[in-house]
Amino acid sequence: MLNPWLRPVVVGVVALLCALTGCSSTVTPADSPELPTRGYFMGVLPTPWEGQSFSQAYQQASTCADFVPVWGRPTPFYNLAQELSGDWGKTFVKQYIRGNGMFPLVHLSFIGVNTTLVVPPGMSGATLASPEWRQAYKQAALDVVRASRPLYLSLGNEVNKWYEKYGVNPSDPNGFQNFVSLYNEIYDAVKELSPQTRVFCTFAREVVSQNREADLDVLALFNPGRMDVLMLTSYPYAVAGINLPADIPDDYYARAAQYFPGKRFGLSEFGWSALEAFGGEQGQADSLTEVAGRLTLDQGINLQFLGWPWLSALDEDDSIALIKRDGAPRAAFAVWQSLFSSG
Repeated sequence: MLNPWLRPVVVGVVALLCALTGCSSTVTPADSPELPTRGYFMGVLPTPWEGQSFSQAYQQASTCADFVPVWGRPTPFYNLAQELSGDWGKTFVKQYIRGNGMFPLVHLSFIGVNTTLVVPPGMSGATLASPEWRQAYKQAALDVVRASRPLYLSLGNEVNKWYEKYGVNPSDPNGFQNFVSLYNEIYDAVKELSPQTRVFCTFAREVVSQNREADLDVLALFNPGRMDVLMLTSYPYAVAGINLPADIPDDYYARAAQYFPGKRFGLSEFGWSALEAFGGEQGQADSLTEVAGRLTLDQGINLQFLGWPWLSALDEDDSIALIKRDGAPRAAFAVWQSLFSSG
């Protein structure tokens, strides 16, 4: 039997050897950003404008963003770890994101076209209740953590779209309660592997296709102790009756935040159209001022993430981007830069 007095020494030696040889059972995130003095991180997907390279787009983003959402190419969840550890990850995550002083916010989504389940090859007929599928999604999350060592990991994007379609039905193998239980299981497993990784899932504030607010009761299904950030996507101009930023009620985000009092709050995507029907470029610019003040901080919300969907227009008709297809900035881009430079 090992002498009790020697046990701490032996444990320390084993830990040191593991650290040197890579046998440690835990992972440490590769990112350790300090919270800016403005109080929240700002992020954007660096889409290039016409004639601009990806390298140039990410360099430009680094002058006005702290984080970048990472989806792969986009890539299905079961291939994301391989993508992150391969050439794509070395170029886009290691070189373009981290090499430019930003950090990745990694998304692992299970929802496919028409709110159907993304299923690995050879697993036809799977549901949220299928043990094989659940294990595949859990394993994918752990593999992603090992491959990229993110500080922030989202286990599902706009997950309440599934809730809105299938509801909470214990007798339905696709009932949303199956995701909640799986999320809890993966949260615990990720924390065991990488205790410092902040884990959450992302909710949609609106059901854009139906021009209405989402049902916030979905938030009551989750344990606040297993949600490190209350993260939302939000396109409020899509809601019937909201045509200008001033039309957004003061408590629009506070109504969601009340389910997780004091919790870190984030908008991984906040977008507003520059179309004249929604106030034009000035309306888009005003939306940023409102979301960074009246709608969040002024409500006592612990805002820690403010993300815009993408930096430059994807085509000539794109009304969301901060920069037009020809590289000309919209009025909102100046507001964005001003917020970023404030700290």
